[in-house]
Amino acid sequence: MKTSQQPRLFHLSLVSLALWGLLACGSEEQAPVDGLGQADSGGSGVADSTVEIPMVNYVYDPQAGDKAVAAEDGGPGFTGEGWDTNLTFPAVGSPDAVPGGSMRLYMVDWPATLRQHGKDWNTSINYMVRDLCYETLLGVHSTTLEYIPRLATHWKISEDKTTYTYRINPAARFSDGSEVTAADVVASWKLRVDPKTLDPSSNATYAKLNEPTAKSKYIVEVVCNQPNWRNFLYFSASLTVFPAAEVSIPGDEYLDKYQNSYTANSGPYIVPGADIKTGTSLEIHRRDDWWDRDNPAWTGMYNIGVYHYEVVLDWALAFEMIKKGELDYYLVPRAQWWAEDIPEVSAVKRGMLVPRKFFTDKAVGTSGIAINTRRAPLDDLRMRKVLQALYDRELFIDKLYFNEYLPLTSYYQGGTYQCSDNELMGYDPYLAEDLLNEIGFTQRDGDGYRLKADGSRLSFDLTYSSKFSESALTIYQENCKDAGIELTLSFQTSAARWQTMRSKNFDLTSTVWGALTFPNPETSFGGHLADQEDNNNVTSFKNERVDELCQEYDEEYDVAKRIALVQEIDGLIYAELPYVLGWYNPAQRMLFWNKYSMPAWGCQRTANYSSLHYVWWVDPAKEAELEAARADGSLSMDPGSRENRFWQQAR
Repeated sequence: MKTSQQPRLFHLSLVSLALWGLLACGSEEQAPVDGLGQADSGGSGVADSTVEIPMVNYVYDPQAGDKAVAAEDGGPGFTGEGWDTNLTFPAVGSPDAVPGGSMRLYMVDWPATLRQHGKDWNTSINYMVRDLCYETLLGVHSTTLEYIPRLATHWKISEDKTTYTYRINPAARFSDGSEVTAADVVASWKLRVDPKTLDPSSNATYAKLNEPTAKSKYIVEVVCNQPNWRNFLYFSASLTVFPAAEVSIPGDEYLDKYQNSYTANSGPYIVPGADIKTGTSLEIHRRDDWWDRDNPAWTGMYNIGVYHYEVVLDWALAFEMIKKGELDYYLVPRAQWWAEDIPEVSAVKRGMLVPRKFFTDKAVGTSGIAINTRRAPLDDLRMRKVLQALYDRELFIDKLYFNEYLPLTSYYQGGTYQCSDNELMGYDPYLAEDLLNEIGFTQRDGDGYRLKADGSRLSFDLTYSSKFSESALTIYQENCKDAGIELTLSFQTSAARWQTMRSKNFDLTSTVWGALTFPNPETSFGGHLADQEDNNNVTSFKNERVDELCQEYDEEYDVAKRIALVQEIDGLIYAELPYVLGWYNPAQRMLFWNKYSMPAWGCQRTANYSSLHYVWWVDPAKEAELEAARADGSLSMDPGSRENRFWQQAR
């Protein structure tokens, strides 16, 4: 049996990260920050790069399982000889953590669906439910980026890298008490490739693998029909496993049946049906009967007893709620609030309400204005250059956002995949004027707007769903007007704008995407998705060379060559301007009540705001101190550091 050998303590200054990717098949859309900026990552107090993260061990019972299944088929007595596994790795949580308590959060709109697959499923709240309630065959360790056991204890890859085999832990159980078996994995794959689920990105991703085979109750095997180094990643660590008994139905029936409900799940949390108040709130409960709850590998993780999410349509109202103690955890979306308002809050001054920036290694996603290149004249590169040239990012960042952000110059910003040749595209109204004249928009009406050949105004509709973006968008609207372009700003709810964007029924839309640690450019820029709806290529981007490079990227197992391929892809996309690029936040600005404790490292290395708290816990002593301070206005608390740079300083 091959296992990963690790030292007893994980020394951050010496770690060499394995170059394997994280979990999603495409990017999820993220919460807006000052309209477009995206905050990344997390931590606890003052960073100390000398801190040693202890190692933990994944344990399993080799004698567990159905006695009717032979040892060589994964049953009792399975030795793992000839298989891979990884039984020792750095802790993610703290041994000081205690389970229980609650955290009250909010979502800006009820999601279009609660389903864990299919049309419109990939929203932030659904990703959190996926993380906490569902499991995959393997995990990807958030610090080392190495594969670790989850539902499967062992795995192996054939020498030609086309066949993947997994041994499922016989102890694994769904929340209804039924066993997790190879048949469930097969059924979960079938659902992902069913076109009736209306999820072409997922269909395309999993169709690169042939139908898996249940070799036994505990052994499942899958063969790639297309060479792709990411096939193992997606099948292992992205394919959440559903019960075959529930999902062995046509895709359209699945869409209807689970529109606002969940299948049984195998993870550490559950969403009870009684706690789903459609359109209003839902609760995610920690399971006392999780099959793997006593595994030391998960020490200090999954601590919060109940997550309560309620719909608060207005970010400003949610800000007032966190200050009043009606919410516990809040991503601060406005730089002005962070710089001016929060320091003046009484509870902040007394250390009861904690503002803290978390810096981690979370990949930076794309933020800006998506351009529907299927619509003329937006299909003209010169027109897209005009729209970028009129977007005064330097002004926005300086005058509106307190210099909390940095302008994007890449679709893979800040990492090894960024094309270094991309030059910053700044505000240039003179370039815009020249290009508009070159295109032929030389005539204007009495209001100063340029006219198209048919005599109609040069006009675009720009949809958005964050009120905080209005100040920048209004300035942009005026810049466009000065250049002779009529820009109509149309506010939509998050769910409505998401559906409009995915159906490609828009001119321009203000949006923010998450990012993958290891990119998958095909799902966002693949030409085969350009003329289809309900996928992440919302701009209908097409470029033959990019498609060729995506194919090479899929087939390339050499890490250095893959990096070079994505850098070339990035340069090509950047030059085509499918987005008016915005800006990003190098840190996550969080506001939370001072009843939570966290590890010295604060959170997972690649966490974002929605997952920082996965390793936090309600500290009984802090909670009591907070209650005392609420009752006695003369009392204060120690808020700790205003920044956590643990992972940044540990690079």
